[in-house]
This record gives sequence, C-alpha cells and structure tokens, in this order.
Amino acid sequence: MIFKTYTKQVSIVLFLLIAISSFQSSAQSLKQVLKTYKKDSKIDCEKKGGYWYLGKCWAHFSEFDDGISIDNIDAEVEKQLEMAKKYGISVNDTNYEIDFFFTEINEDDGEIVIITLYKDDEGVKTLLQIAPLKKAKKKSFDAEAILFNANLLELTDEDQANIPSMIIAQGTSQVNRQKGDDGDLSINGDLKGIKEGKEIRFTVNAGEMLSGIGDTTLEIKGTQVFLNGTLGTKSYKQFKDLITEHPEVKTIVLQNVPGSVNDAVNMHTGRIIREAGLKTKVLVDSQISSGGVDLFCAGKERSITQGAQLGIHSWGGGGLSADDLPKDHPAHQYQIAYFTMCLGKEIGSDFYFRTLEAAPAGDMHWMDWEEIKKWNVATELIIN
Repeated sequence: MIFKTYTKQVSIVLFLLIAISSFQSSAQSLKQVLKTYKKDSKIDCEKKGGYWYLGKCWAHFSEFDDGISIDNIDAEVEKQLEMAKKYGISVNDTNYEIDFFFTEINEDDGEIVIITLYKDDEGVKTLLQIAPLKKAKKKSFDAEAILFNANLLELTDEDQANIPSMIIAQGTSQVNRQKGDDGDLSINGDLKGIKEGKEIRFTVNAGEMLSGIGDTTLEIKGTQVFLNGTLGTKSYKQFKDLITEHPEVKTIVLQNVPGSVNDAVNMHTGRIIREAGLKTKVLVDSQISSGGVDLFCAGKERSITQGAQLGIHSWGGGGLSADDLPKDHPAHQYQIAYFTMCLGKEIGSDFYFRTLEAAPAGDMHWMDWEEIKKWNVATELIIN
C-alpha cells in the first residue's frame, strides 16, 4: 500500500513542477489580484501604491511581480547560484550537490511533498518524502521517504509504468525547519534497501531558493548541443557560458525538457539564445512541454520532426491560474513580450493566450501536427 501512495504522489508532483510560474511566491486571492484603483494617470497610480499598466491602476501587482530586468539578470543569477552552494545532501557520509529541490503542499490529500534530486557515480537519484499536512505545520515533523534510481522529472509516459523497478530503498525521515526567512530545512533519515536490506542514512540541507535552480544538462556534439532536464536559474548560466565558450555550436536539440521552475529567468535564457542566433530542434522522440516549448520558440530557426511531443498549458500558482486573469492584466506582460520576440507581433501574443486556453496549470495539452503548423511554432517541419 505504501508504494501505491507514492506512485500517486509522483504523478501529482510531476504535474506541479511543470506548472510553477511567476506567481509561485504569491498567496493573493483572485479578488485581490484583480483589484484596481480609480486613478487616471501613472503618477496618481504610483502615489496610491498601485501598478500602472494599459491605462489601469492595478492595486496589488507590484507585491508579487518577480520580473527581472536585462540589467539585473546576470547579477541575480550569480546571487542565486552562490546561495545554492550552502546546501547539499549526504548519503552514507558521502556528500553530493543538490540538483533540484522542491516542496509542495497538496491540499486535496492533506500532505506535503518534498522532492530532492542529486547525482552519484551511478547516475541521478530522486529522494521523495511525504508527510501529513497537520504534522508539517510543526517546527519538526516525521515523513515517509523513498529513494529512486531515476530522475522522476524526466520520465516519459512509458517510463512511468516501470516506476516500481526504480525503487532503491524506503524508510522515514525527520524534517526540521530552520530559523530565518529562507525557508531552509534540515532533514535526517534512515532507509532500508529493497533488494538486500542495506541501511542507508541521509541528511539534507536545503531551502526554498533551490526550487528555482533547475537540473538541466548540456551535451555538446559537434555543432549541436543536446538539452535535457527542467529549466531554471542554472540553465541561464549554462547557456551564457555555452554562447561565450563554444561559438561552434549553432543548434540546440531539446530532447526531454518537461518545463521550467523559474519562468522569470527562463525568458532571459530564451532571449540570449535568440540574440546569439542559435537554432532549436526537436527530434522524433523528443518530449518538451511548458517552459520547454517557450525555450524552443526562442530559436531563430526552429525544426520539428513529426512525432515529437510539444505540450502547452496555463501557468499558475498561489491558488491562481493565468487563464483567470483578463488579457489586459500586467501579469501577462512579460510572456507577451517574450512570445512577440520569438514569433513576431502578428502571432506572438495570440499564441501565448492559446497556451493559457489549451489546458489548466495542472494538466497538459499535447499539440497535434495541424496546431504546430497553424501557430508557426516551427520554421521547418520534417515529415518522416
């Protein structure tokens, strides 16, 4: 019965991770987000503490606006990556860097889910922890824990059927909240191996800031670089270095890119890709979705081989979904500007709003061949 619970939660976590958006840190209700002040000018609006956009004074947008300017993006990325260095995971006294960390409250099932990814000599491991929400409100609480010999964020639909074979060990952990505003957690746990009963001890030191780092990998092969993983702050630095250090690379091949955990940074990653004139490509067996599709659209030339899977949906978070907001709401402005850069003035904005209508944040719409052609997502279509 324990494994059935975990299987269910893995599915939930995968959907939650690809739905993370710029509203991630906001707990504002829809009513608050839509509130406006009756002000007729930007000056009067700002005196009131509002945010002036398209002729309206929005009361609360500035409270959760996490847009990053071009002037500040490099410094912000370096700051986040430097902060990440203080975190890590130890397994049987061997220390590893944390590639990805995320916590999510699942109100429907009354649970908190904690997911941690790291790499050892054998490859990527996923540590999944689940605790009742009632317990998790305390400073210290116990959780169920399971260790997988896989990156759960990169599983294809076919892979998910084999989840039972990926379990290495399971057991329990104690989660302790640390003092301060960083949302830091200190976790200690004991696991028992599924096959040989081997004891595995682990400790995790992590914080909320890690949830936006991502876990992408770049593999250079001649004039192409192969991209896999969940996009985030790390991805920006990787592509910034790639563009500077490997001018021979002309094409980004997106293979398995399930989304982005930091949309504010991901749009800048797409911008520097477009500015560098790089091409993007997906192969017949590629599966990209959400922020992965966003990044693909940044290519100056974009090639899609029939059979590739491209998934789109609305972003959402903090109890909100983007498709609940009117089209003139300032929360849309960054994505509108981004897709206009990618696809042009005539289609960019319309395609963005199409993504919001296609599926809710917790679901995914896989574009068919006709849709891909209709929206000019590709500049080259390859039919097998």
